[in-house]
Amino acid sequence: MGPPNQPPQGWAPPPGGPRGKGLFGALFDTNFDHMVTAQMIKIIYRLALALITLFALVMAWYGVAFLEWNQALGIGTLLATPIVWMFQLLTVRMALEFLINQFKISEYLRIIKDKS
Repeated sequence: MGPPNQPPQGWAPPPGGPRGKGLFGALFDTNFDHMVTAQMIKIIYRLALALITLFALVMAWYGVAFLEWNQALGIGTLLATPIVWMFQLLTVRMALEFLINQFKISEYLRIIKDKS
């Protein structure tokens, strides 16, 4: 802890760190110092959200169609649709969070290595 008039010293990312380059700059980084996957996670999550939602809408549409043929199957499909949507979204989110966690571990280890 420093003197009372100075702000506490904490960790600050190094200039030009892994997030300093754009997507195309990271693609041509031959040292693999800048990770592309970490920058694309938001895009991947939005795409997965759209596809999972589209699948849920199709599933609900089939549930409505099943109502004419077999009412129990139609109601079961309609009740299962939001549960399936949530399960798929949680599964994708957990997998992407795990991936981001691995990149953060790598980033923090690099900072520890650079300090010593």
